[in-house]
Amino acid sequence: MGRETRQPPEPADYRSLDELLDVLRVSDQRELYERGIEQANEAGHPVAVLVTALADLPGVTGLEALRASRRVVDLLTGARWHMMRQAREEGSSWSQVGSALGMSKQAAYDFYRRKLDLQDESTDPETHSSERSRAALGTKPTN
Repeated sequence: MGRETRQPPEPADYRSLDELLDVLRVSDQRELYERGIEQANEAGHPVAVLVTALADLPGVTGLEALRASRRVVDLLTGARWHMMRQAREEGSSWSQVGSALGMSKQAAYDFYRRKLDLQDESTDPETHSSERSRAALGTKPTN
């Protein structure tokens, strides 16, 4: 068995959500054209139009698409957490929040709580107050 070596962390990606989604769209388009070319070749159909369309797309590597995907997930997870706080501040129950997310009220509460704990661990208490976020936590839901 080989030993896994720890890779240095990837540099932070500060592209906008739209730019990241463009990378994912191009990656998806490239995949569709490549599959279309393969299928057309197997069926004996001409592929020149598809080959030209593929060549006209910007180059996106699999790793670049993976990095963009990871960053989009991070951004959406952060946004989800803030939307959960907003819903709670607007009076939504944990059951309603969980239902909106397709999960149980307990899973929604636990997700929010974990993110709140991570925020508390990773920020300077003098520069960030989690009082508002903790107030939205409310009481633990009961089954």
